[in-house]
Amino acid sequence: MNRSQFMKNVLFGFGGQFVVIILGIIIPRVMITSYGSDVNGLISTVSQVFTYMALLEAGIGQAARNALYGPLTRGDRAGVSRVASVAQRYFRKITTYYAAGVLLLALVLPLILKTGVGAVTVFLVVLFEGMAGAVSFYFVETRTMILAADGRGYVNNGVNVVDKTLGYAARIVMALFGINIALLQFVYFLITVAKVFFYKLYFDKVYPWIDYTAAPKTEKLKDRHFYIVAEITWTIFSSTGMIVLSAFVSTKLASVYAVYNMVFGNLNVLLTAVYNSVNYMLGQTYSRSRELYIKVHDAFVSVFFGGMTTLMCISYILILPFIRLYTAGVTDVEYVNRLLPALFCLVQILSWARYVPGNLIGVAGYIKKATWVNITEAVLNLVLSVVLVFRFGIVGVILATVCALPLKMVYCNIMSDKVILKRPMRRTVAIIAVNLLLFVLTVGVNECIDLPIHSYWDFIVYGCLVTIVVGGVGLGVNVAVNPDCMKYVMSIFSRKDSGK
Repeated sequence: MNRSQFMKNVLFGFGGQFVVIILGIIIPRVMITSYGSDVNGLISTVSQVFTYMALLEAGIGQAARNALYGPLTRGDRAGVSRVASVAQRYFRKITTYYAAGVLLLALVLPLILKTGVGAVTVFLVVLFEGMAGAVSFYFVETRTMILAADGRGYVNNGVNVVDKTLGYAARIVMALFGINIALLQFVYFLITVAKVFFYKLYFDKVYPWIDYTAAPKTEKLKDRHFYIVAEITWTIFSSTGMIVLSAFVSTKLASVYAVYNMVFGNLNVLLTAVYNSVNYMLGQTYSRSRELYIKVHDAFVSVFFGGMTTLMCISYILILPFIRLYTAGVTDVEYVNRLLPALFCLVQILSWARYVPGNLIGVAGYIKKATWVNITEAVLNLVLSVVLVFRFGIVGVILATVCALPLKMVYCNIMSDKVILKRPMRRTVAIIAVNLLLFVLTVGVNECIDLPIHSYWDFIVYGCLVTIVVGGVGLGVNVAVNPDCMKYVMSIFSRKDSGK
């Protein structure tokens, strides 16, 4: 293992995403105060809509990354070139369909969204948002996939930080001056395009040997259709809430959803950035040794599932004081809702309980068998969201997600332990159970305390105290239930750099 590369991935993944999150927290507040909740809800909804399309590439990307682990581990440059050429061919073919979809959405969304923003403005916002994705599909995605599989995710993270920082800075300045949101989206698109040139220069220097014409036109990516189905269903699943609210209720209520989702989504993105930066270790280790993989697998479950649960315990205590401060002075819709924090926390906790085993299902070649559960989960969430939104509003759409999540969580862990690793589930069950218990106890304890948070300074002080206490407890219970995890993590930092 290349320890230096591992550390770069962790530091760039966490540090870079932290900067993006800080700016991302500022943006909605500026949008709400400058344009109102209606516009903020519109922008958030359009972004969510495009996750339906943008993540179509993730199916191809995941199939290609899994195909790359073997050649990269063996140092097989010809094999890497074949996979890269097939992936690029798929990405560029999809760009045509993606561009057509962007135009269709730009024409349709102004007619179906319940918003007070003018139809022409909505059309342009959708168009510019989609154009950035089209450029990324055609020029960038193949290269980001290669870097992720090769353990160079820190490069992707660095580019993302610069891209997001410039984009957010431009949005803040333009919003403060009240510039039309269509022009605001166009400037963000121009900044996004600049990363195309960076990737071209970087690959010419570091990977000049990759031949993007190496594979014959008849060569296909293994299980590509099943990966695409998996990503489509996950996108539908994860994006249902805000779109259902915008279509059946209002974009103002979608703004409430967006503010809560901003907090919990950013924490998810923060941990995901680190996970995506180091999960190449799972794929490469599985290609080398199943015995060693089991140790890495359990360590990843403890670190990332335990880490997310601990983050959610901290968030549950601090979220409502933050929302009160963040939306102070906003009167066009009520943002404080005591039922939402627990539901949003459970969405993240239950989702992360299947991340590592879900990754193993793909790496081990079982993605086809998981197709039915992916489709069932998405359909269940969509149906429940539409049914419950009329009776419970915003609470209903989050409750629908919480009800649908356990299905795939149970399936992925059974497949991972019993079918692929062929071992008892005792350790996995213990890790999940102790973390769920930790969250339940946090909810109970929080009902007995009332933190006197009346300013951002109070929030910072009490936030640090809560983080230290809850973080210590979370670390303690996860080390207790999986002591091998700490041993493995410490071994990474103590061993000498051994290269790839």
